[in-house]
Parts: sequence; structure tokens; C-alpha cells
Amino acid sequence: MKAENVKVEYTRLEDIVGADDNPKDHDIGEIHESMNRFGFTSPLLMNEGTSKLVAGHGRVEALQQKKQFGEQPPARIAVDTDGEWMVPVIRGITFKSDDEAQAYLIADNRLTEIGGWDTNALLETLEELAKNSTLTGTGFDESDIQRMYDDMEQSLEEGMDDGLQIGKPTYEIVFDDETQQAMWFTFLNWLKNTTDGETIGERLYYHIDNCVD
Repeated sequence: MKAENVKVEYTRLEDIVGADDNPKDHDIGEIHESMNRFGFTSPLLMNEGTSKLVAGHGRVEALQQKKQFGEQPPARIAVDTDGEWMVPVIRGITFKSDDEAQAYLIADNRLTEIGGWDTNALLETLEELAKNSTLTGTGFDESDIQRMYDDMEQSLEEGMDDGLQIGKPTYEIVFDDETQQAMWFTFLNWLKNTTDGETIGERLYYHIDNCVD
């Protein structure tokens, strides 16, 4: 794969051609929300060997819809003298074969999926954003936060017997030792018996709110 003379070049939206086979589905609505909030932030990637995309199909579809619906172009989308939208595209990369280009198309989508999330850190970040700003455009909403708490609680209940932990927890909390782990489950059981709320998230919220007050 050649990478010399790589550059970002503005290309007419109507001239951009997608890959012959792209098995990746896209949540176009979420892409719209993201572009509305952040603008166009990630250039497309074209295979110079075929002049077809290997990354950015969802973004192109969202841009085509916005233009069709008469919306203003997102930030960093230029407009030429004919009114055509101009899109940043990474140019200068040639794959050695069609199979290599297709493999990269798959990898570009798959590698972000298999990385997963640090659930606790994600929840902390999302709740901070929801409190101080908005989740719009992030791909998450309040129902996702609740679902993650529900999943954590289900994992907890599956690993408990009469209030005592059995086996290892399956959610992503890292303890330094067994004492910390036991104290955490003791706290959760105490919280369940003393605090209103149907989920761990609700109980933690009410507990912290009472402590702060």
C-alpha cells in the first residue's frame, strides 16, 4: 500500500463513488446529529487504484440527504461556484489489489467495534456530558445510560447468592484486592435496602444527591 504524497483534497460530492460492496450498515440519523453538532470532521478515504471510497460511505449518504433536503452544508464542507458541495477526501493511497482495498474497508469499521468500552469510564463521561452539555451527536442518549446500568445490575444479581458475591463480576470494575471487592458488594446491598430506586444507577444517584445536600 503506497502512502507517498498523501493529502486532503476537496472533491465534488456528486463525483464521489462508493465501493462496489460495502456490508456496513449506518445509523444515518445519528450521523446527521453528529454533523449538526460538530460539523464534518473526518475526511473520506479514496483508493487511488479505483477512485472509489474505502471509508466514509455513511458520511457521504448523510451529506447527500442534507443537500437534497435543502439544509446548509455542515462546517468544513465547502461550496463551489456552481453550488455543489465540496467534501474533504484523503488522496494518495493506492491498495495493491481490490481484495486489499476491501479488507481495509472491513478493518476500518471492525477495529473500532472490537475495542469495546470501559463501561464505568464511559458512564462517568456520558453523565458528565448530560449534566453540563448534551449527548446529542455522540451516538448515545439517556436510554443507553440506563441500559448500561441495567446490564451491570443484571450481572451483579447473576453473581450474587443471598447478598454474597459468587464468582467474578462480569462488568468492568477493577479492584486492587478482594477486600475492596467485598466492600463494594456490601455497599451495593446496603444501598438496595436503604435507598429508593429500581436500578443501581437510580440508587447511586439518590444516595449521592442526599450526601451532597
